[in-house]
Amino acid sequence: MLKAIVLCTRLLLTLVMVNVSAGACVPGQRDSHSRENSDIKPVDVVLDDRRITVRDPADLESKRAQLIRFIWGSDGFPKEKLPRAVQRGAESPVDGLSNLERVDTLTIIMDRGVASYAHHFIPHTRKQKRLVILHQGHSCTLNDTAGDTDEGLGMQRTVNALLSHGFSVLSLYMPYMAYFSNVNTCRARSHNSLFDLRPSRGDPMKYFLEPVAVCLNYLKSKYIVHGFPRYSEYDMIGLSGGGWTTTVYSAIDSRIRSSFPIAGSIPLYLRGNGAATGDREQTYSDFYKISGYLDLYILGSAGSGRKQVQILNRRDNCCFGADQHDATRAGSTYDQSVRDYESRVQKTVAALGFADAFRLHIDETAPSHTISRHAIKIILCELG
Repeated sequence: MLKAIVLCTRLLLTLVMVNVSAGACVPGQRDSHSRENSDIKPVDVVLDDRRITVRDPADLESKRAQLIRFIWGSDGFPKEKLPRAVQRGAESPVDGLSNLERVDTLTIIMDRGVASYAHHFIPHTRKQKRLVILHQGHSCTLNDTAGDTDEGLGMQRTVNALLSHGFSVLSLYMPYMAYFSNVNTCRARSHNSLFDLRPSRGDPMKYFLEPVAVCLNYLKSKYIVHGFPRYSEYDMIGLSGGGWTTTVYSAIDSRIRSSFPIAGSIPLYLRGNGAATGDREQTYSDFYKISGYLDLYILGSAGSGRKQVQILNRRDNCCFGADQHDATRAGSTYDQSVRDYESRVQKTVAALGFADAFRLHIDETAPSHTISRHAIKIILCELG
């Protein structure tokens, strides 16, 4: 506890220095651009998801059940499924890691032969018996830039920071986006085309979400046989498409305690049309008719001991930053638009009995589409 207090105190001083818009570990701190949503103007979008439909605790369970039924059909949530193969003591897909005992590589095979891969990084010392899932986005490697700058996507520095603090890490790739050792599925198939690959039950959305469930089943059941800690808590971080996966997966599986989607989504009604809308999994109307993004943020943060901190990079050169925002179409500035939906989600989550469980942080330091060192400090502070 003392360590967490010291870390948060240091971080708050950093936040003051860089003049960020919302403080880490200080719920309710807001910037001057915040306003109510009554005068937000509608825009032409794939689906207008501005309406919140989760209003009481019963809605939390019913919405989650509807989403699970849509994704997996009559099979239901894959509670028993395990990886097809586990290679213990595999070559690390990330260079320059400190406090690393070993890496195990997991292979998951889904319907229609769709394969996915994950790496289980186990720390050498200071084991916390807590595991953080780190989900990559539309990039095929975890082995990006190391060092004291915010270059690259930030995978290496995130894994290294978590290991250094005693967290185990489970890193996953999006479908057909893996490149490591002797595996190369990098862009072998587009994500949009996956929706033409119909599973025997359920929906193609399962290809994006089932690997996380299968890995959690493994981690909860094979700790004695495979010699790793018995984890008492699971948290999740994701960048870009991995941030989207973090948002959706934490909404359907309450085993995820704290979630940190980074540059992963904004509501559809703020996106307009064109490139800013994202791949099909981001805009798939059949899915988002059940729960729009505001509902997903609520589902991912509400619950005893749960929270979600959504991080958007103001200077993002890809997705959901200020440059991708069309103020004319939205009828409001970037800050006004994102603070508006933050406020609406916060009020709903508080009314459900979970005050301070959701907040949005605009990263003013990140130079591009990345997990910045500043974001890592926020995450470590929130994890405690």
